[in-house]
Amino acid sequence: MTAFFWNLDLGNFPEEATLTTMFLACIFFGIVPMVIYAFIVWRLDRWEKEPVPLLIAAFVWGAIPAVIFAIIAQSILGLAVADIPEDESLLVQIYQASIVAPVTEEVIKGIGLLAIFLLFRREVDSVLDGLIYGSMIGFGFSAVENILYFFGQENVGALLLLVFLRAFVFGMLHALFTGLFGVGLALGKFSSNPFLRVAWPALGLAFGIATHALHNYFATLGGENILYAVLGISLGMVWFILTIIICLRHENRWIQIQLSEEVDNGVLFAQQAIDTSHFWTRSSLSALSQGFGLVWNRRKLLHEATELAFAKQRVLNLGSSEPRLQRIEGLRERVRRLSREDPLVLAGVIEPGRRLPPPLPPVRRMPPPLP
Repeated sequence: MTAFFWNLDLGNFPEEATLTTMFLACIFFGIVPMVIYAFIVWRLDRWEKEPVPLLIAAFVWGAIPAVIFAIIAQSILGLAVADIPEDESLLVQIYQASIVAPVTEEVIKGIGLLAIFLLFRREVDSVLDGLIYGSMIGFGFSAVENILYFFGQENVGALLLLVFLRAFVFGMLHALFTGLFGVGLALGKFSSNPFLRVAWPALGLAFGIATHALHNYFATLGGENILYAVLGISLGMVWFILTIIICLRHENRWIQIQLSEEVDNGVLFAQQAIDTSHFWTRSSLSALSQGFGLVWNRRKLLHEATELAFAKQRVLNLGSSEPRLQRIEGLRERVRRLSREDPLVLAGVIEPGRRLPPPLPPVRRMPPPLP
C-alpha cells in the first residue's frame, strides 16, 4: 500500500472526466463491492447471526484505524530502503510488498480482531464466528485500500481494469488473510489444550501473513505471474467456502442434538426443532413458499430456540456457571411459551402432544469435536 500511497497524484485523472466524477467512481467501486461481500458472508451465518453493530465496528476498524496505522508503520519501515539505487527498485518493491505490507497489515488488522475476542467473548460461539469477524475487518481494509489504488490511475480504462482486478478477481483477499487469523483465534478459544490455545492463533496469523506475502510477491512481479496470484485466490476461495460449509454443518448438528432433549421434555415440538435446524426454513427466502406472515410470526420462536441450543453448547465448550445456567432456563421458558403461540400450532398443522413428523433424525449424542 505504501508505494501507491506516496505516488498518489490526483492530477493523473483524465481531462475528459471531471475530478468529482472520478472521485465518486473511486469511492463507489472501492466501498460498494466490499459491502456486498460483507452482506453475503453475514447472510451465510444462518442460525446465530452476529450483532450488526459489532460487525460494523469490525468493518470500520479495518477501513480507518487499520489503514492509518498500516500506512504509518509501512512508511517508517520503508525508510530502511530509501537510499537504495533505482536499478534495484524491484527488490525494494518486493521488500515493501512481500515483507513490510503483509506483516504490518495483518498484525494491525489482527489487533482489532483480538480485541473482539477479548472484549466480546460471549459473541464468539464457533469457528464460523472467527471467520466472519476476520472477514469484516478484511472487507473494511480492502474498501479503503482499493480507493487509494483507484485514485492513482491515469485514465478510465486503467481504472476499470483495476476495479475488475481488485474489486472482483481479488475482492476476497483481505477477508481470506484476516479470516485465517480469526479461525485460529476461534480454534484456540475452544481448545482444552493450553499449548493449542496459543498455537492455533499463532498459526492462523502466520498463515495469514504468508498467504498475503505470496500474493503480493506474484502481483509485484506482474506479467504471467498474475496467473499464480489468481490461482492462489482460487484456492483461498475453496478454503473459505469449505470452512463455511463445515462450520454450518457443525452448527446444524449442535442444534439437532441440543434441541432433541427439549423435544423429549415438551419444551417445543419435534417439527419446530426440525425447522430451527433447517437451513431453508431459516432463510428469508422461505417466505416466497410459506408466506411472509407465517415466516415473520415464527421468526422469534426459531431465533429463541437457536439461542437455547447455542447456550447449552456454550456450557459444553466453556463449562457451566450460574449466569450461563440461568440464561438457559430463561431461554427455555421463552421457547416453551413461543412454541405454544406458533402459528402452525394454532392452525392445527402441528398438534400438541403428537410427534408428527417424527422426532429429530438419529444423530450422535455428543457434539462434534470441533466447535
